[in-house]
Amino acid sequence: MSTLIAQVIVKVTARKVDKPFDYIVPDDWLPDHLVGCRVLVPFQNRRILGYVIHVYREDEDTADAGPDGAHKALKTLLQRLDDEPILTSELLDLARFLSYRYAATHLQAIETMLPAAFRMKARGPAEVLSDRVGPKRLGLLMPAGALRDGLQAVREARLVAHGARRQWGILESVEKAGGISLAELGLTASNPSLRALLAAGLVQLEWREFYRDVEERGPSSTSEESVRLSSRSNSTERTLTSWQERALRRLTDATAVDVPNVFLLHGVTGSGKTEVYLRVIEAVLAEGCGAIVLVPEIALTPQMVRQFTERFGNRVALLHSLLSVGERRDEWMRLRRGDADIAVGARSAIFAPVQNLRFIVMDEEHESTYKQEESPRYSAHHVALERARQSGATVVFGSATPSLYAMHLVETGIASLLTMPERANRRPLPPVEVVDMREELRAGHTSLFSRALESELRGVKEREEQAILFLNRRGFASFLLCRQCGEGLECPHCSIALTVHRHGAEYSLHCHYCGYVTAMPEVCPTCKEDAIRPYGLGTQQVESALQARFPELRALRMDVDTTRRKGAHKRILDAFARREADVLIGTQMIAKGLDFPRVTLVGVISADTLLSIPDFRSEERAFQLLTQVAGRAGRAEAGGKTIVQTYRPTHFVVSTAAAHDYASFYRREREQRERYDYPPFCELAAFLATHSNEAYAKGAAERFVRELQRTEPPADVTILPATPALLRRKEDQYRYQVVVKYPRWNAVRDWMVTAFAAVHAKMNQLGGTCTLDVSAGRIG
Repeated sequence: MSTLIAQVIVKVTARKVDKPFDYIVPDDWLPDHLVGCRVLVPFQNRRILGYVIHVYREDEDTADAGPDGAHKALKTLLQRLDDEPILTSELLDLARFLSYRYAATHLQAIETMLPAAFRMKARGPAEVLSDRVGPKRLGLLMPAGALRDGLQAVREARLVAHGARRQWGILESVEKAGGISLAELGLTASNPSLRALLAAGLVQLEWREFYRDVEERGPSSTSEESVRLSSRSNSTERTLTSWQERALRRLTDATAVDVPNVFLLHGVTGSGKTEVYLRVIEAVLAEGCGAIVLVPEIALTPQMVRQFTERFGNRVALLHSLLSVGERRDEWMRLRRGDADIAVGARSAIFAPVQNLRFIVMDEEHESTYKQEESPRYSAHHVALERARQSGATVVFGSATPSLYAMHLVETGIASLLTMPERANRRPLPPVEVVDMREELRAGHTSLFSRALESELRGVKEREEQAILFLNRRGFASFLLCRQCGEGLECPHCSIALTVHRHGAEYSLHCHYCGYVTAMPEVCPTCKEDAIRPYGLGTQQVESALQARFPELRALRMDVDTTRRKGAHKRILDAFARREADVLIGTQMIAKGLDFPRVTLVGVISADTLLSIPDFRSEERAFQLLTQVAGRAGRAEAGGKTIVQTYRPTHFVVSTAAAHDYASFYRREREQRERYDYPPFCELAAFLATHSNEAYAKGAAERFVRELQRTEPPADVTILPATPALLRRKEDQYRYQVVVKYPRWNAVRDWMVTAFAAVHAKMNQLGGTCTLDVSAGRIG
């Protein structure tokens, strides 16, 4: 005889148990499709969740068995939680990749891929969230017995009493509709009249699972209906440019074969990249395959999402953090069962269980939101490439301002370059005027809005057009400063200045890191003088200045403060689309994915706020933001203009962005990165130690350096000394970091993970934490 053994990853976060545990599968369990399911297992003295990653048979003659033939050491699985696997073999392989590539535990890798509904609560008795947010079921009454021949047959057989009006009413509704839900009849399964009809065999009750409606996609349908292709496709009505046709041809040819391919689609803003994606997906669906479409933040790209749902209807499943737990579970299961075959979502949608995956799109691939900041700290770029390798899919990275990483893929032959240098409407890119704010001051003009911007804003109202004003800082002012003693007000829990916010006529001070809020003092807390003043700009101040200077202009503001509630992004953008406002003021939220035909003016209030960030990627991000926000103007026949206000008009980022000159910017930035050995010419690992005692945090970072140096470092590795993080203290925790430059992860993994494990164990004993980001997107 042989015993069936399941290898299980248990839900225990400690790294010392980061390995599969063997359990006996009960004899009365059906072994089919157990891999990828969740199970309850005994672990020490608890019942905990586990994930089955492998099943094998073991000969009991050679196993460690007791006198009764049973395994002596192994425990038995307690309960199977899934009728069908929630994790495919491909996703289990992907979990192994995540664990290896990002030095994460297997549990972290698995649970990163799963919706919250499939995860058990970390504390308390065993409770699986999907038991509370599981599938919704629809009770359907269907004709049975004599009713199949009609009501007259029931009357002739005298199967229902003549005076049983409620029963006859139910029968009439069922016969007329050919089947009707309990909800439509206003009944429950325990209704006496219904029970009588069921007992008589005249109706039968069928339970069918149905999915919750997702607002962005519109009303859903039963699982049987959701696989039908929407008939609303209008792709043939749009004429493609020659550049779009070339890109479409290359991509459809690539997706026609089961071989991984990688492309970078470099198209200017408004070049029609989305239409190319849509048509490639149409071809992919025709072959019985599926697709994943990634967008930076789904709430900020509603117009793009709408294009997919209008084109493909219920074949689209939406996956993002704004969905409820139950909605996200339903969308995941629609993909897992093949009821939907296109996943559209933010970063984590790269793990969608799409069947027969053939095409992966990463739109606006340059965005920093594609990097996860919690363990496993993965890059969606890397994961997309790995999924393509596993499934034979084609990946396309799309952007008007490609990242240096994506361009490096082209230079090294990993990706092929496709270009679309013209707008789809054949209109030119908007001219950009750079205004030197030093000259404005010399001329005695102290307004937030330069004379050129004021003139254009007046014209917007006169021509019944719209404008966007961009400033990448929220709040009213950046900080408070006493003009008598020079002291500023800092957060008591973080080493950062408090930001001034205004609520009506009242002012308050906020920390954007820990959430600390306090009233704005009337006098300086240090010298007690009435000399404290706000400095710097924020979107609230722009809104206030616009209302004071142009009371006739109606304005909407879009930043973190105005979009906290679910659906707020959509409400603001819909109102602007309905022309309920003339001006949209906002942070980087308004810089991407928006297409408003009436927007003819974009004003960048201060480009300087983007140019002084102490990070090696700051100039790349500044160029991308300026180019992207400038691209919001002139996307229709009316044309448009962008005005950039700055005190540094000759800065290379400003001049190249104003000229829409990506090539020159890329050459300069590439030279800088290569000269000083920064990505993409190396990889960065960032170790971060945090503790309430600064000496412990600093000591852990210094020990990590010593552990790395304990053995000879691999070739071409640079270990930078331990230093305070850019934000030295956050939420009462001191933070110290170590940055390591290395050539390839395979060459340094064991060396670096061993050093990290030694420091991690000691830091846990001291009550602190330490993390290792082996693909750091930023420093500090």
